[in-house]
Amino acid sequence: MNGSLQRLWQRALRRVGPTGLIGMALLVPAVAITLALPRLDRDADELRAALAAKADTIVRMAPAPRRDISTGEQVLEYVAGFPPLTQSSADLEKVFETAKRRNVSLQKGEYLLKAEPTSPLVTYTATFPVRNEYGALKDFTADVLTNLPHASMDELRMTRPDAASGVLDSVVRFTFVYRSQ
Repeated sequence: MNGSLQRLWQRALRRVGPTGLIGMALLVPAVAITLALPRLDRDADELRAALAAKADTIVRMAPAPRRDISTGEQVLEYVAGFPPLTQSSADLEKVFETAKRRNVSLQKGEYLLKAEPTSPLVTYTATFPVRNEYGALKDFTADVLTNLPHASMDELRMTRPDAASGVLDSVVRFTFVYRSQ
């Protein structure tokens, strides 16, 4: 195969010369580009149309113009976004339901209600000692934080009794924020 290619190359070199071979080598990509141009133009037009459609979508989804409201009104709107304190018992029930669903045992807990006299918000802190595997603990805390957006996890302390153990001794502290009215 190598010999036949070499003979073909030498025959072409004798017939058209080096300049002719270079000309043919340049002619092949020029023809390919000429044939591909209409398809490239169509693709470019399609991309422009898609880009224009996306731009229209973005313009339609633009946020509403800012309202000029006072700082007091902003604070009232912010505080109104939190649930009332009366929802705290329902939230604790959700925490216990989540623990049961994730096979996490909440044997006991410490609870602290904290209200500042000048603040419109109240915090309710619940601390639970938990003894379980890491996966169950991770799923439990993730579910609580996902289902109760006004909750934060203030502490997650984990210790392992020994290196071979898969069970962790943990302390989990959640703080729930409520409006006081």
